[in-house]
Amino acid sequence: MLLGLPLDGWLALALLALLGGGMGLIYLFRPGERLYARLRPLSTFRRVETGLALAMEEGRRLHYTLGRGHVLRPDGGASWTGLSVLEPLVRSALRGDAPPRVSAGDPAVHALAHASLRRSCVRARAPRAYSPDGLVLAGLEPASYGAGAALEAQQGRQALSLLVGQAGWEVALLADAAPRLVGGSSDPNGQAVMLATADDALLGEEVYAAGAYIRAHPLHAAGLWMQDGVRGLLILVMLAAGLLAVLARWAG
Repeated sequence: MLLGLPLDGWLALALLALLGGGMGLIYLFRPGERLYARLRPLSTFRRVETGLALAMEEGRRLHYTLGRGHVLRPDGGASWTGLSVLEPLVRSALRGDAPPRVSAGDPAVHALAHASLRRSCVRARAPRAYSPDGLVLAGLEPASYGAGAALEAQQGRQALSLLVGQAGWEVALLADAAPRLVGGSSDPNGQAVMLATADDALLGEEVYAAGAYIRAHPLHAAGLWMQDGVRGLLILVMLAAGLLAVLARWAG
């Protein structure tokens, strides 16, 4: 142990510093549009753009739900991703008549979403578009959250329901009620239900890439570039280790 921290703790800190520094360098030396230009196309986000266009054309709203994950738990990454997507969604929706209807299944996420919704309306110079009634705490348990989110999807002639967060089997209730459902969940059960019932589903780590595809901030895209670089480096290390093991066995 060094300075009271075990070796694996120092390695984790070094990895975080490497990833953070790499993201910063990519963000500084690559213009924003170049960061987005080579992202792999995902049909889910094309459907989101189509849904927003239909909502603006028909005077309808987008329903955005953040799942029921807690931001302070180890599996709260999807909730943070969902919150990062909220502001650019509001900016896009405000080109039409109204911001999206938002639902959440966790009090902390609900409070953070309120602040983000208000800030987005102010930054879009449409403070009157903000209304506390536009964001609801759908329910704290799986069944109550699923029923509350389904009710939001049915009300107000929603054009599209988008899920980015953590939700399990209760996604089936939302899928049954929503006219169109796209998005993804970090919960494997939710992913399976989305794949079977939704119009388009995000799989695996695609959920965490939502901030880059919705263009929440260029750092989200820089993070994807950095992840790909780390993957490539790990592949090279494993190939080199395997080659060295074969050579050592052959020489011995």
